[in-house]
Amino acid sequence: MTYAVIGPGAVGTVIAYEISKVAEVTLFGRQEQQIILSSNTIDHKVNVSSLVLNDQTFDVIFVAVKVTKLAAIISSLKQMCHEETTIILCQNGMGQLDMLTDFNAVQAVVYISGQKTDQHVKHFQDKTLIVPNDETMQRISSELSVTELQLIPSDDFAQKLWFKLLVNLGINTVTSLTKNTVHILELPEMNKFIEQLIQEGIEIARAEGQSFDERTTREIMNIYKTYPKDMGTSMYYDTVAGVPLEYHYIQGELKRLAGLHNIHTPLLDICCILLEGYQYKRE
Repeated sequence: MTYAVIGPGAVGTVIAYEISKVAEVTLFGRQEQQIILSSNTIDHKVNVSSLVLNDQTFDVIFVAVKVTKLAAIISSLKQMCHEETTIILCQNGMGQLDMLTDFNAVQAVVYISGQKTDQHVKHFQDKTLIVPNDETMQRISSELSVTELQLIPSDDFAQKLWFKLLVNLGINTVTSLTKNTVHILELPEMNKFIEQLIQEGIEIARAEGQSFDERTTREIMNIYKTYPKDMGTSMYYDTVAGVPLEYHYIQGELKRLAGLHNIHTPLLDICCILLEGYQYKRE
């Protein structure tokens, strides 16, 4: 199989590097460049090709651009596909797969933490993508099994997607609004706020048919404890850079669903107002 990865950020660079160990892969961005990937104290050089100059088609395409940039690459994506091309959308949030209804596309639950600064990517932890379980995903997973990239087909994909949405709801919200990294979790008041915010998200998830409870909150808080203190989130890095956020597909999607089910979410509502204020006239 031939592979392409669109988006030379932290997620896309890690995916492309791991695939390169076993298969032909091209990492695409806006322009040709070389990125240095630092992982486990070792630096790796990863080449980036220009997306607009591409004239090839691929069997599997990982889309790792920000959801705010997804619409802009649709025309290029069409030119990269043949009749049997599979697209794996590697983004946080929920709902954006509707933008790829013309493609054979699935969404992945992404657990890859990293930071990109200029032409340098620092990988913090995790190299895991959870995808719906079907024959195509099993075949891709098998081919990549000798790499450190874990592509895991799941029969319970919807639950995994919702769980990651709740993970993002807590930590992405507070790091972006405070413009601070994970070390804010050292504040007891911040932990309490996050727990209450996640509980609001769990109420929404239950209304959507998911079976989460208070143990889910504890599990998520324990996940946060594994994060390096100097690590940010995708929304944190976006606020620091002053660029549009993906919040419409995380906090905004949860707020929309809360409205459909008439669920009272005071903390989520305030967070969405503040995030909307940040976003105002930046798009």
